[in-house]
Amino acid sequence: MEPTAMTNDDARTAVVMTFNLRRATWMDGRNAWRHRKGSAAEAIRAAGADVVGTQEGSHAMLLELNALLPGYAWVGEGRRGGARDETNAILYRADRWEPERSGTFWLSETPERPGSRAWGAAFPRICTWALFRSRCRDGLRWAVFNTHLDHISASARRRGIELVAARAPDVAEGVPLALTGDFNAKPGGEVAETLREAGWRNAFDAMPGGAAEAGATYHAFRGGGERGRPIDYIYYKAFAEEVEAFVDRAVYRGQYPSDHYPVAARLRWP
Repeated sequence: MEPTAMTNDDARTAVVMTFNLRRATWMDGRNAWRHRKGSAAEAIRAAGADVVGTQEGSHAMLLELNALLPGYAWVGEGRRGGARDETNAILYRADRWEPERSGTFWLSETPERPGSRAWGAAFPRICTWALFRSRCRDGLRWAVFNTHLDHISASARRRGIELVAARAPDVAEGVPLALTGDFNAKPGGEVAETLREAGWRNAFDAMPGGAAEAGATYHAFRGGGERGRPIDYIYYKAFAEEVEAFVDRAVYRGQYPSDHYPVAARLRWP
């Protein structure tokens, strides 16, 4: 399948991507990170992504990926604090966007305590955020949130997304918002309902058939998945309704860039 480009030359739109990079482990053989980091960078370039919310990337992986993406920078810290463990980074095009503020909080009862874990989660879970200002158009601002919900505990997923939804308005200062993440949840469940009740829209709604017909976004390096269900999402708030979204099932440099497909959406300021 050929990649679907969303190259963005309009100062009033932004292409946002969510991308679970798959951790670096020798057990993946030919799909190990060292073999496919170039493919991951190609997928980001092909989408014309302004901002990329990543999951499962270690600090070392993100440094390697950033080196392959001239013009991009990133914010975020590890889920055990500093550079330790998974970092839900937000990569951004530094020629188009400048972060005014950024930070990370933990999806727990003590959100400011690095490494904190709650509600039966298998690991500490975090949300990284950034408030961006456009370098191309005066007054254009938005806030981006990026998370990776727990794969074991339904309670941790629900309580975690409730915390993100509750904190987002205070961070965003009234500007449009985007939320990226691997939610480890199918469409129509508690996570989706929580976000819907909080006024968030699912970018998959812009696709024919909506999220239910978007297909699987996790594929274990096997490909396919058109008849499955997504677990990776982009949500938004206070953007215009002319949204475009797609799941990128392309192969780059002869291999899949991850065991998850990247998902991208073009958002437009009202």
